[in-house]
Amino acid sequence: MKDKGFTLIELIVTITLIVIISVTVGVSITGMLDRQEEKDTEDYVNQIQDAACVYAEINDISSNDTVSIGELIAAGLLDSSLKNPSNDNPITSYNNDRVSITWDNGEKTCTYDMP
Repeated sequence: MKDKGFTLIELIVTITLIVIISVTVGVSITGMLDRQEEKDTEDYVNQIQDAACVYAEINDISSNDTVSIGELIAAGLLDSSLKNPSNDNPITSYNNDRVSITWDNGEKTCTYDMP
């Protein structure tokens, strides 16, 4: 038995372990990025919906109605520099999109179906 260097088996085992660890870390990071993208999109939609509900309060809208994103921006309830996280388009490119304001038993709900 030699005292110098590693055997071929030792090298193969070491390389295999490094590959397994690398794959595990890669899959974990990919999952984290996907979850972050989903969270960013959810936050974007919630921000638009919240702005529409505030708009309804400010303008005393008490029946089912819709409001455009352009109106929300003009009212100062949405920042025109806001970007859609799924495609990085500015919110101003969605000016004509509508947000539904619905009332059910005195409860207001604002819904935005992102294209």
